[in-house]
Amino acid sequence: MTAPVKTWRRMRALLRKETLQILRDRATLSMLLGIPLLQIVIFGFAIELTPHTLSVSLVADENSGSLVSAPLANLIGPVNIVRESSIRTAERSLARGSTNLIIDVSHHPPAVFIDASNPIEATVSELRMEQFLRAVEAPIDPQGDPPTPVRIERLYNPHVKTQPYLLTGLLGAIPTMSLVMMSALTVARERERKTLQVLRASPARFFETACGKLLPYLILGLIQCLLIITVMRFTLQVEFKGSGLLLSGPTVMFALANLAVGFLFSCAARQQLQAAQLTFFFFLPSSLLSGFMFPFKAMPIWAQHLGEVFPMTHYLRITRAVMLKGVDAGFVAAETLPIFAFASMALLGAYWTWSRDD
Repeated sequence: MTAPVKTWRRMRALLRKETLQILRDRATLSMLLGIPLLQIVIFGFAIELTPHTLSVSLVADENSGSLVSAPLANLIGPVNIVRESSIRTAERSLARGSTNLIIDVSHHPPAVFIDASNPIEATVSELRMEQFLRAVEAPIDPQGDPPTPVRIERLYNPHVKTQPYLLTGLLGAIPTMSLVMMSALTVARERERKTLQVLRASPARFFETACGKLLPYLILGLIQCLLIITVMRFTLQVEFKGSGLLLSGPTVMFALANLAVGFLFSCAARQQLQAAQLTFFFFLPSSLLSGFMFPFKAMPIWAQHLGEVFPMTHYLRITRAVMLKGVDAGFVAAETLPIFAFASMALLGAYWTWSRDD
């Protein structure tokens, strides 16, 4: 038998062995096929760069409001007009992200205030607003008074820079990636080292085990967040307009939610590799559907409902609203509640998985 034939037979045997091993390893196979499929679905059906609907807060009396509402709806395109009683109420809606811009025609001269914290949405809002103003501008009468100028003001990010928006997003993306990964290896590591049964036979209950294993990572995660904020504020000169104390509570809850879902993966996985693979299936949709890089309001409704499940979506709203806009505590509390619900469900899932484990 010639040397090339022997070489081919050895290669064929190894090829067959490796192929069977890949087919039997469902976790690896699902990751190799599932991650690209998930990316195609998200980028193909969920991700959009340009918001389709423009939310406008209109501050006006009855007469001027009716004169502005109809041209807005006809000229700008899909628009959601909300009548506000005062400029203060409209500014609160703008800070909370409920609206993209404010049109104030209750005073003279009229004014337009645009939320520029998200550069993409701000650019779209300003372009559509300029289109609207050009269309409704009356022709100049040489013998009459000149048209009243409309003042357009960008709020929260006057120069429409991308750094504040992206850097505040990193405050949610980096802890999600690191904390879920680290906590996902805790129980899986014990199982691989054959020490899990010893741990389960100890007097420590589930809550005590979870706290003992996750508390060091919680402290590291909070230090990580503090480091990111410090670099953003003092090195990259991102202005912090809100209260750091107001941001601390949601940050702790957000870190706990990531640790809880990682601990759930760790209880369910049989190997550290499987636990790490599960974190990719969580981090990918969490980062893409949370508004970290792409406008959340530009996604279809089904993708927005799915994105609302992830704690990163709500935490990014909190960080950007507190740091860039100085939002009130009511908004922070409302957005922290879904994070708390997610963390509770993840811990219950981890407890159920832990209880059923042999």
